[in-house]
Amino acid sequence: MVSIVVPVYNMEKLLPRCMDTLVKQSSVYEIILVDDGSTDSSPKICDDYMQMYPALVRVIHKNNGGLSSARNAGMDAAWGKYVIFPDPDDWVELGYVSQMVELQNYYQTDLLCVGYYVDTDEKCVPANEGQKPNCMDRVTAQQALLIPPKMGGFAWNKLYHLDIIREHKLRFLDDVGTTEDLDFAFHYLKYCDTVCFVPSTRLYHYYQRSGAATHSEFSIKKMETIRTYEKIIESSEDDKLVQAAKEEICNTAINLIWQYQNSNLQDKAALKKLQRYARCYLKDYLKSAQYGKGRKQQAIMACYMPAVYAFLKNRVTKDGE
Repeated sequence: MVSIVVPVYNMEKLLPRCMDTLVKQSSVYEIILVDDGSTDSSPKICDDYMQMYPALVRVIHKNNGGLSSARNAGMDAAWGKYVIFPDPDDWVELGYVSQMVELQNYYQTDLLCVGYYVDTDEKCVPANEGQKPNCMDRVTAQQALLIPPKMGGFAWNKLYHLDIIREHKLRFLDDVGTTEDLDFAFHYLKYCDTVCFVPSTRLYHYYQRSGAATHSEFSIKKMETIRTYEKIIESSEDDKLVQAAKEEICNTAINLIWQYQNSNLQDKAALKKLQRYARCYLKDYLKSAQYGKGRKQQAIMACYMPAVYAFLKNRVTKDGE
């Protein structure tokens, strides 16, 4: 059986769309809705779905503790052999569960990862076009979290084994900014022998809405994202993965410098900290095969002239609209 854990916080407008696709799945599965202290009508919506589908849906109401806390609560309550973690603002294809199970039975792997679509209000774009199914060992799979062709660290397109999670006491953390998915995947992969990524089987719709946690304006908490990459550097002996993590720290820092410059926040210490991160790994970033010449020029400018960098980037962004 598959346990589907859905963390819910103030999702009254989008949760029904997600749930209407989840309750139509085939295969043997359960849905665990974790209401993380919502202050809108989300708790009632959760309870309504439980009443409509009592054999399928369970609801956990808890005090607000954040995304990781909600996922951990659902994971602890799960009865399945496998667990997946869709987000309540996204939606899935009708074969989301059954096709994952079929692929798992075919490949007999420690982690199965499928493809997805990136959706906005205007369009739907298939991700990872042209990539073929790829079965990997642990080292290659960890590289694929960061190095193209990327598997990525998303939690919602991966079928995790609950026995591996429980045996090694794996948890989603709340001190890693918006990279709790990546952190969890990295640690889970330490205990995998085989991983299969099937990008052409697209079963998930990743909805990029304005104001979402991963795309909203600058916040101090977002700086914690860098901690995930630091932990990879500290714990990995793979030179390729360490190099990629260093590049990601620099890339994250310059993105946050831009967001900071566009905010009204007056925290010079935060800006200087971001500049230190960018400068520390700038040489690694300039050696990157993943980022082009223009992006590398932006990195240099962000390190030493953040206001000018933001001004020019904003102008380019506006001209491109």
